[in-house]
Amino acid sequence: MSTPENLSALRFHGGEIHLWQAGQNHLRVDDDALAGMKTMPLAVPAERVRLQEFTVRADERRHLRQSLPFAMEEDVVDPVESLHFAFSAIDDDNYVAAVASREDMEFWLERVGADFEGPFVHEALLLPWQPGEVCLLVEENSVLVRMGRWQGCRVEHGLLKTLLEALATPPELVVIYGQSQADDVALLPQPLAAIAQWRQGGFGSALMLAETGDTGLDLRQGDYAPRLPLARWWRASRTVVIALLAGLAVQFTSDVWQYLQFSRENESLRAAIQDSYRSANPRGAIVDAEKQLDRQIAEYAGGGAGVAFTPFLARVTSVISEQGEIAISSMNFSASAGEMRLDLMAPGYEAVEMLQQQLAEQDLKTTLETSSQRDGRVRARLRVEA
Repeated sequence: MSTPENLSALRFHGGEIHLWQAGQNHLRVDDDALAGMKTMPLAVPAERVRLQEFTVRADERRHLRQSLPFAMEEDVVDPVESLHFAFSAIDDDNYVAAVASREDMEFWLERVGADFEGPFVHEALLLPWQPGEVCLLVEENSVLVRMGRWQGCRVEHGLLKTLLEALATPPELVVIYGQSQADDVALLPQPLAAIAQWRQGGFGSALMLAETGDTGLDLRQGDYAPRLPLARWWRASRTVVIALLAGLAVQFTSDVWQYLQFSRENESLRAAIQDSYRSANPRGAIVDAEKQLDRQIAEYAGGGAGVAFTPFLARVTSVISEQGEIAISSMNFSASAGEMRLDLMAPGYEAVEMLQQQLAEQDLKTTLETSSQRDGRVRARLRVEA
C-alpha cells in the first residue's frame, strides 16, 4: 500500500480506535472521522496475532492457502477451524504466516466498518527496524518488540530480559522508545543495556522512522479480503445512474413506439403498392411489385435496340380499325425482337390480304403464319415486324 511521506496508522487504545501520525500524539477517531480513513493501515494488537516463518517446496505453493492451516496444526493450540491464516512470500522458498482467531478478525472488521479498505498489519511490524537491530516500544504494562523483518511480539516488562536473552543472534543495537530512560534501559539484560539507544516518545515517534512503502504482511486475505466498495460507489453515483437509466427507458419506449408506427405505415404502403400493381397487371404472382412493374414498364417503353410498344401498337391498331370487320383475339409483343403476333377474326381471306397490304404501306412487314376457316369466318395469325 502506498502511504504519505510519513506513515500514519489506526491503532486500538483502551478498546477504541485512535489515529497515530508520525511525531504526534494519538487522537481518538469517531465513526464520522473513520469514514475518511478507509485506506489507512490498521495496527492490530500484537498479542492477538502470531507470526511464524516457514519454508515451502515449489510443488506446494499452488495449494498453500488450503494446506497452510493443516501444516501449522501442531504449532497452534486452538482448532484450525477457529483460526484465520494469512501469508506472504519472503523469497522463492521462504514465507511468513500470520495467525489470528476468526473471532478477532470479525471484531476488528466490525469496528472499522464494512467499507474499510485498509490492510490489517501486526503492530510490531510498523516499528522502525534495520538488520542487526531490535526495536522496543515501552508502554505502560508491556513492551512492543520488533526483532526482525517479519518477527515481532508484545511481552510484559518482566519477560523482556528472557525474550532478548533467548534470541539466536544477539543484536548489534537496541533502539528503545519510551518515557523514562533509566526505567526503560533497566528492563534489558546487562550486555544489551550497554548498546541501547534510548529515544523519548511513543508509537507516533516511532512512526517517524518507519518504512513508508509496503506495510508488510496484510491479514486481510481469503474470507476477510477487502470487497469491492459497491455500496459506496452506488451512493456516490446513484443519482447519475438513475437519471441514465430513466433516459434509456424513455429512449427505448420512444424507439419501440416509432418502430410500431413505421411498421404499420410500411404495411399500408405495401398494400397500396400491391393494389397499384394489380390495377396494371391483374394476373400473375406478386413477389416484388416494384421490380416486377419496373421491368414490365421498361419492356413496353422500349429503349436501346428494342422497339417501343405504344407507338408500334398505335400504328397496327389504326390500320386494323380502318378495316372495321377485323377483330383482334389476342396479341403478343416482343420489344427485343421488334415484332408483334396477332390472332385475328376476319370475314374472309380477302380481308386478311387487304390488311397485310395496308400494314405494308405503313412500313410494317407482315407474315401470315396460320389461317383457318370456320362458320363462315377466317381465323388468322399474323406476325408484324417494325
